[in-house]
Amino acid sequence: MDLAATFSAMPNGMPNATPLTALPDAWHWEMAPGLDFTAALSEDREHAFQCFALRSYDAGLVAAVLSFARAHEDVVLTPPDRPLGIAEGLAHPGFAFDTVVTFGPVLHRHQEQDPALHEAIRAVQPAYRCEFAGDESEQDASFLFSRAAGVPSTRLDREPHPFLKMRYKTDTRVLPERDFVSTDWLVKELRALEGRPDGFVEYENYRHEVRRAEWADGQWGLTGDATEAGWHRIDELLELVKTSLYGPNLAAGTTRFDG
Repeated sequence: MDLAATFSAMPNGMPNATPLTALPDAWHWEMAPGLDFTAALSEDREHAFQCFALRSYDAGLVAAVLSFARAHEDVVLTPPDRPLGIAEGLAHPGFAFDTVVTFGPVLHRHQEQDPALHEAIRAVQPAYRCEFAGDESEQDASFLFSRAAGVPSTRLDREPHPFLKMRYKTDTRVLPERDFVSTDWLVKELRALEGRPDGFVEYENYRHEVRRAEWADGQWGLTGDATEAGWHRIDELLELVKTSLYGPNLAAGTTRFDG
């Protein structure tokens, strides 16, 4: 398959594809106003990295992402049956993204009408390290990639959406397994522990670190990390929880947690 001819020509849903000037063997096309696609060949020219930006396209950032993916193909050029791969260390002026994530053909829908082309493509997007564990199952990766409550990776003008799984008991119901929730839900359930010594909130971050919060004698207890363990006021607890969720991405914005 001649991927260069595929992306530089008009067919296959790539009208008006033009070379991406900042990067060789890379192209940009716009399906509609605000729907920007880019693609770049891998070093072996047998695969392609394809990036999609929804109403947030920045040519410099996208070129940096595609170039970074090329330089880290040993990590992000994953086998077709692997849902995702991540590489840390991305940096581009004006943006706080520090990671590149690729999604395999088991998740993305690029060029599905051509099975061979579809399998050769890895969807690639900038990300924050706290958003993905890197070893997600296909089910978890699909949630993060395609669900509205997951990571909006096609928005290049966003704050972090931390990886967060939780189970809890703050009323009569006990969830048996941790599942993906939003940060505001976690904050709500942590606050709801007050006055409930029989309750708990247990959550998992992008490093698969699990912490458990409880309430007793007017304070919230936290276990799971030796440096954070102990009893805290609610404001102290929330700061510890936020830090554990956002990790190196705290400065990129925490309004999803702070409300």
